[in-house]
Parts: sequence; structure tokens; C-alpha cells
Amino acid sequence: MVSHTAIETRLTLLRLAAIVAVSFGLTLISSTLEPALLGSKVIALVPDRSADAAVFGAVTFSGLLVAVFAQPLIGAWSDRARTQLGRRLPFMLAGAVGAVAGLILIATADSIALLVAGLLLTQLSTNSVLASWQPVIAEGVPQAQRGLASGFKAGFDLLAAIVGRLAAAELVSLQPEWGSAALYAAIAVPIAGLLLTLLVTVRAMGVDRSPPKSEAPLPISSALRQAFTVDVRAHPTFGWWFANRVLFWAGVIGSSVFLLFAARDVFGMSEAEAQRVIGRVIVVLGAALGLVILPAGWLADRVGRRPMVIAAGLMAAAGATLAVINFNLILPVAILIGAGTGIYLSSSLALINDNVPKTDAARYLGVANIATASGSALARLGGGALISGLNGATGSGVIGYQALYAVVAVFFLLSVAVMVLAPAARPTSSPSRARASATAAD
Repeated sequence: MVSHTAIETRLTLLRLAAIVAVSFGLTLISSTLEPALLGSKVIALVPDRSADAAVFGAVTFSGLLVAVFAQPLIGAWSDRARTQLGRRLPFMLAGAVGAVAGLILIATADSIALLVAGLLLTQLSTNSVLASWQPVIAEGVPQAQRGLASGFKAGFDLLAAIVGRLAAAELVSLQPEWGSAALYAAIAVPIAGLLLTLLVTVRAMGVDRSPPKSEAPLPISSALRQAFTVDVRAHPTFGWWFANRVLFWAGVIGSSVFLLFAARDVFGMSEAEAQRVIGRVIVVLGAALGLVILPAGWLADRVGRRPMVIAAGLMAAAGATLAVINFNLILPVAILIGAGTGIYLSSSLALINDNVPKTDAARYLGVANIATASGSALARLGGGALISGLNGATGSGVIGYQALYAVVAVFFLLSVAVMVLAPAARPTSSPSRARASATAAD
């Protein structure tokens, strides 16, 4: 693993990219699942068209329950692990194996129950990889380069979102001609992506056999309690960041996860046509994201994390408001929300990595990811119910989606308000340049 004693030594760009490469594989899985693969499975398994958006929201919400509990627990466990393969690697390898099994179960599921079981296994496994890998940025990347590292990660996430959603949409839409083989081809892409990027990241990390920086393993009851405990007095920015993340991510998920159903209900497309169109919209969205992600990470290291997070929320809110005014403008809406999300991904990750204790980085980042899961859960359950309820009550194919985007705009604006009100962060120890950067971030 990247040496802790040399944490302030600048890393090469290639090394930074390799350390965060596995994020590509993880995002490839999530972007394959949603909306293409899970959406197609729900449509096939739920005959009532007026209820499938709500069922889709409930199914995807079930997977988030695993993420809420798995990330902090696995993170705390890996902080204290003592194995021949180091602290992080065993959880990453086990997670990769489980993710492959979960994807296969999803593709072959012939009932909602089996679909949920496959999703739960996939979520548990990918969160095992994420919880044990994510602390590497806080532990092994100099503070002055964390914005850039976060930018690389966001760039990989963007590329994976484009590749995953476009490939999944094109392959899943071939079911009328290929049958089940189309679904097997769709899951082969993220399986290959995860295994290859995991190899790259593991080689860049090496095996960390140093003793855990945290205390010895605790009794299970104490470990469970500690896994969900953070010291907000010592790290006051954490709570505000958490609230900001819940709100912003509720907006991101609410604006994107139901697009497959919107293409069908609002524009009258068949499922196969909607799959292809949404996949191509993602390419345009990705271009907007790509223009801002790395520059946003670079700027976050210089002008500060918080101003960038605030700018991201305002840009995304403008996009959501445009959808309320005219839903036919969904392409410029996607560009505005996508660009705002790209800025947010780079700057928000850098901000939280500046404000977690290095001795318990995995545990704190696991708790931090509860914010992402909570925002996502709020959007999935609330959004699906809102769409199905309003469209069913009014007989309209669009009013439910316009109402959803109005709520999304409010979420984005509230995320801005939280960050404006947040107290200044306490910079961590670093060399002069990093210290100056941390001060600017306040």
C-alpha cells in the first residue's frame, strides 16, 4: 500500500490514477444495473404498468439497506484487520467474488424475490470492495493531491457511467432477438471491468501488512456500536457534509433513475427504444461531465472545496427547475445537472477526505456513505411513489415527473444552504502548500 510515512511525497499522475481505478469497475456495475438491467427485469416481472415505477423504486431501495449497514461495519472491520494479505485486500477480493455471483443471479432471476436477492448480494459485495478501498485516498494520498485524486475518481466514474449505461442499454434492448443471451452479455461487461480494474488498483496499493493504526479488535457489541459512531465535536464539518450529501444525492438520483420510465410514459417509446435513447442521452450527459470533472478537482485544490460544492448545487438546481418549466427540454436539463454533479463529485470527496481521522478512515467514510445511501433511498421510494401516484390519479404521463423535478430542485437548493451555513473545517497537518490549500478550503 502507499506508504504512510511518505504520505506527503507527491505521487505521479499514473499512480494516482491506478489507486482509484477500481472505482471504474464499481461504477460500471451500478450503471449497468440502473436503469437498464433492473428496469428491464422489473418491467418483465410486473405486469401492471401503472405500478412498475413504484416497484422499481422499492426494489432498488432494498439494495440500499445493505449499503447503509455494510459500509460502516466492513470499514470498521478492515481498519482493525490483521491478515497475511493486509487490512484492506481480503475484503476487496471477497467482494469481487460476491459481486460476480450477484450479477449472475440478477440476470437469471424469474421472480421479484430472486431479483431482490441478487441485488442484495451485489450491494453487499460491491460495498465490501468500496468500504475497504476508499480509505486509501485519505491514508496514502497527500492532502494537496486529494482534489486531483478525487477528480481522477470522478473521471473514472463518468467513463464507467457512459460505458455501462450505453452498453447495458444496447445489449438489453436486444432481448427480442437474443433472448436471455442479451442479459448475460450485459453483465459480462461490468464483471470484466471490475476484475481488471481491481487488479490495477491492488498492484498500485500493494499489500499493507503494517499493524492497524486503530485499537485491537473489540467485542462484537462494541464493534457494532463504534461502526456507526463519529466524533462530531472533533470533526464538526462532518455532520454538515453528511446533510449536504443526503440532499444533493437525493436530487441526483431523483433526476436520473426514472428516466427509462419517463421515456416510455412521456414520449411514448417502447422499452427497447427507450433503452437505446436513454443510453445515448447518457453519452451527451457524459460529455458535459467530462468537461468539468478534472478541472473541478484542480480548482478544489486551489480555491477551496466548499465554493465548488455550492456552485455544483446551484447549477444542478437550475437544471431541475428547467425540467419543471418544460419537460421536453430534458437534454439541456441533463447537461446542467450532469455538469453540476461532476463538479460535486470532485470537490465533495476531497472535502470529506480532508476531514476524517486517518486512524479510522474506513469507518468514517463508511458512515459518510450512509449519506449517499440515504439520499438515494429517499429519491427511490419517494420518487417512485410520487410518479405512480400522480400519474395514476390524473391519467397524465408527465405530471408525476414534473412534480418529481420540482422536489429535486428543492433538494439541490437545500444542499447549497447547508454548505453555506457549515462551519469552517479544521485543516489537518501537512506541509506548507497542503496547509495553505486546506485553509483555502475553509
